Amino acid sequence: MAILGFLTLKFTENGVFTVISVNENGTLEEGVYKHFWLAQLKMNSLDTQDAYIQREDGKVVALSKGIVNLNTKSANENTLYTIDGTDEQGYTNGSYGADALYLDTSMDGTQVLMQISGVKGWVSVEDIQLYLLNDTLYLSHYTVQEDSLIHTISTDLLQGVVNSLSIGPAPDFMKEDTTYYSYDGNYFYTDLSVMREDILVQDHENAVNENAYFNFYQYVPHRSTTQLTNANYNAYLKEMGITQTADTYPCADNESVLYNLGSTFIDVQNQTGVNASMMFSVALNESGYGQSEYALTNYNLFGHAAYDENPDSATTYKSLEDCIYQHAYGFIQNGYANPDDSRYHGSWFGNKASGINVQYASDPYWGEKAAHFYYQLDTRSNQKDQKSITIHTELAQNDIPVYTDTKESSILYTIPAKEIASFVIEKQEDDWYTIASEAPVSDQKIDVSASYRSSVGYIKIKDLH
Repeated sequence: MAILGFLTLKFTENGVFTVISVNENGTLEEGVYKHFWLAQLKMNSLDTQDAYIQREDGKVVALSKGIVNLNTKSANENTLYTIDGTDEQGYTNGSYGADALYLDTSMDGTQVLMQISGVKGWVSVEDIQLYLLNDTLYLSHYTVQEDSLIHTISTDLLQGVVNSLSIGPAPDFMKEDTTYYSYDGNYFYTDLSVMREDILVQDHENAVNENAYFNFYQYVPHRSTTQLTNANYNAYLKEMGITQTADTYPCADNESVLYNLGSTFIDVQNQTGVNASMMFSVALNESGYGQSEYALTNYNLFGHAAYDENPDSATTYKSLEDCIYQHAYGFIQNGYANPDDSRYHGSWFGNKASGINVQYASDPYWGEKAAHFYYQLDTRSNQKDQKSITIHTELAQNDIPVYTDTKESSILYTIPAKEIASFVIEKQEDDWYTIASEAPVSDQKIDVSASYRSSVGYIKIKDLH
């Protein structure tokens, strides 16, 4: 038996792994192993707060705690991950968001579990770099400034290149002069080590907020109706120095194809039931305020088919009006707001775990960037939309059926347990919410080819608790 055990260990060797601890006096080699899992056991048994496992080629493959650097590739190359607990793949791009929270390394030392923008995913160790928390790093973080929630996103952990976004009103539980960390945008911490421990036990007991926070502009569904107008859009563009309509590329600094185009967005909203201001916000983000080459030469306002590895594959439309309609009908109604479509994760902007951001863009904070523009538009219009649109947003504890009527005749679609539930409340009556359906309803079922007008569903209020 001893020989069999020895041979088993011998044949399952998978490299040379050195366990190294770190303290104020420097580093100390704690042991060398030919099985990653044995090295991991050793590291986890150490009393020291900081330790790591290094491969014989110098690659760090595991940490006691720390940060994952995703900005290790060219800007046009994405990093793939497998969502924890599933076989579903996702993708992100380190050029838009460099840091993720390190959670664990697989038993064979080849995959790292990380969290970024709400998603927990397994990524190849070959695609990332690992850093301890005591390294000098420029990390993404949240702050409060002038009553707004600011997300400062790191795009280079070592050089300190950042991008700051004002994404919505600051929640009551946050205060100025404090740095908060969050890799989902729902729960916030002042200590990354405490955050990691909570996430590993699937709890948020030590977060600064007791209940999950959902930014209105990031989680309002596309099936809401804006109160903003063409004049509101133009007023915002004028603040950005844009005062005229662009006709040719390159355009002047004060020109944009979006100037005076707001009425078209609103017309399409009236045709399809897709929020015009949300579409306008995406267009601002994707077309560089309506001044990009694709917006002017391809009539492509939304980056459709402009893939990271080949942006010149961007779709060409017949006109700007055609592009806006196709975005609303072809992309939103038929895909991202269609519970029967593989792209559907909720029709809000969201993050990499929920909403359109899951599949629309490689930028892990695309949803926050779209929310930033919507917030800017609405704030300059006295927050008409936040005051007039009533939404309910929560993490579903159990499956939430959306019924065709209050008689429970049939179910239109179901919001799965443990996923984000966000919907527009049309009215409350007795024990029911009447909500704006995510997709058109015809003959008591989802039918994306039908008109969206007056498409509603019904949710039992008790199902939300």
